[in-house]
Amino acid sequence: MFGYVRPNDEALTKAQRQRFREVYCGVCHSLRDKVGSGGRLILSFDAAFLALTLCALYEPEEDKKRGRCPSHPLKSHAYVSNGMIAYAADVNVMLSYFSALDAKQDGDSRVRQAAEGRLKQAFEAACARFPDKAENIDCALKDLYALEKSGSDDVDALSGCFGRVVGECFAYSDDIWKGDLYQMGQDLGRFIYIMDAWDDVKKDSRRGRFNPFLKEKDAPDFDSRVKSMLDTYIALSAEAFEKLPIVKDADIIRNVLYSGVWTRYAIKAGKTDGENTHD
Repeated sequence: MFGYVRPNDEALTKAQRQRFREVYCGVCHSLRDKVGSGGRLILSFDAAFLALTLCALYEPEEDKKRGRCPSHPLKSHAYVSNGMIAYAADVNVMLSYFSALDAKQDGDSRVRQAAEGRLKQAFEAACARFPDKAENIDCALKDLYALEKSGSDDVDALSGCFGRVVGECFAYSDDIWKGDLYQMGQDLGRFIYIMDAWDDVKKDSRRGRFNPFLKEKDAPDFDSRVKSMLDTYIALSAEAFEKLPIVKDADIIRNVLYSGVWTRYAIKAGKTDGENTHD
């Protein structure tokens, strides 16, 4: 995932910021246990949001701890752990490994290839714990990479593949909430893919990289059409969330879905509307 799914800290209370940080750090500590000290390098806000959502829905017992890490070496910080947080860390590992594999196949940097090597053992362990998840995510990503390699500009098909990936991550269990969780993740995944493509289109054009918006990036209504797509998918994701019986941390999740996901968009749109800037 890409880091767009994060809270708008300015709109959260101090207690809410602390709560999100405890979950975020919980995923980080879980990654350290699975991958080693380098686990924090693949940590994403997206995985923390997944963990927060699942904890809010299923309300598992949490083990509250304090610890230090390379990012906070002098002062201990609070974090929580439970099965949902460990699951989110496993998902984080899977997606990072698949990304590193794709980069390796494309002859990308040695750093990505080294990451694939470091993650392999943790990836195999995660797949053993969630084999159906791993298979379904792998299938969706292969479909996505095939479309990208063919140069497809079918944004609906491309974002749909990534939507399947995120939907699979959110649908934690085969229970009565699976459908709404999958829908929440699927439309959030579509939003993420389109946002990332819009965010990177000028950079990708300069560097000769794939982007589904390359042909239309200079159209006068390009930004408004992309904004309409983004509005649609995040609204559908939020609608699915509102169907879930979530009370705990609901305001933090709403903060992310209704405000936080637009943080980087607002920054980029502000640059686009003002003087020319370099990406």
